[in-house]
Amino acid sequence: MARPLRIEYPGAWYHITSRGNERGEIFRDDKDRMRFLEALKESIEQYKVEVHCYVLMSNHFHFLLRTQEANLSRFMQRFNTAYTAYYNLRHHRAGHLYQGRFKAVVVEAEEYLKELSRYVHLNPVRLKKYKGKPIEEKAKLLKEYRWSSLRGYMGLGKRDEFVTYGDVLGYMGGGTKEGRRRYGEFVLSGLQKGVTAPLGEAKAGAVLGTQQFTEWVRKTFIDGRKWQRREQPQAKSLMAVVPVREIARVVGEEYGVNPTELLLVRSPHRKARRVVIELSYRLNMSGKALQGIGAELGGIGGDAVAHTHERMRERLAKDRSLSRQIEKLQKQLSQ
Repeated sequence: MARPLRIEYPGAWYHITSRGNERGEIFRDDKDRMRFLEALKESIEQYKVEVHCYVLMSNHFHFLLRTQEANLSRFMQRFNTAYTAYYNLRHHRAGHLYQGRFKAVVVEAEEYLKELSRYVHLNPVRLKKYKGKPIEEKAKLLKEYRWSSLRGYMGLGKRDEFVTYGDVLGYMGGGTKEGRRRYGEFVLSGLQKGVTAPLGEAKAGAVLGTQQFTEWVRKTFIDGRKWQRREQPQAKSLMAVVPVREIARVVGEEYGVNPTELLLVRSPHRKARRVVIELSYRLNMSGKALQGIGAELGGIGGDAVAHTHERMRERLAKDRSLSRQIEKLQKQLSQ
């Protein structure tokens, strides 16, 4: 079984998630949730970790955090072990509580912190039972949801002592009443336009950031390192370059069009070509300059590639069907 790629360094930001074994529950009642947060507080104090956002769902959790030291794995091992021991003892069970190892994506905070915080805080209304519900009802649920850091951000209740609020609120003018109001509006606006998971843009499922950030991570932590066999798939994927022609072939099959025509600047299949450009950006930006990608796309400039990517980001935030399609194709091309 492949082992998740771990990239650790002082000051690193991460999105963390972990699911219950076989998607089972990891909380049975509020007492479990309280103990979970107590274990989290104990662990962040011991390992000097900052938790900036969190949400607890019935069978999984999300954290947005920063490590002051290069110790993410030790922190998560201590935390998960402590809560699992409590849970198993209280509920008279044995064995694994979580489904495999936790997932960690290292994040370029300057580009993604605000969007990721919103994505984390919107989780409670992403359940199927809330699909189609009025926006007002979803907003009310989010404001009342106890097991999330959102209420503290919006000033709707007592703040969690272990949560660091300043960095995210800094994008909204700081921790003032106005800053909290603006942040609340920002999160709730995601109910109207729909917010896709920014994590879909993560390279190799491990790095979320700009081309420069991804290249820095690759050169600093990937290139030249001896990887354990189980870590190699993600590491190789992060270093890999997928030929644009191969991307066009796969997209051509998906849309039932001639892949060669998708490489033309004036392609008759504009929607499919935009998908090719988006996938070329996602899959190649860590190993190839944008100018090189543009050259394979009919000789367009690197700025045109970046511009199409930005427009696609805006569209994908509103079109979940297209977002799922691109994620499926990205996964297929990454294998």
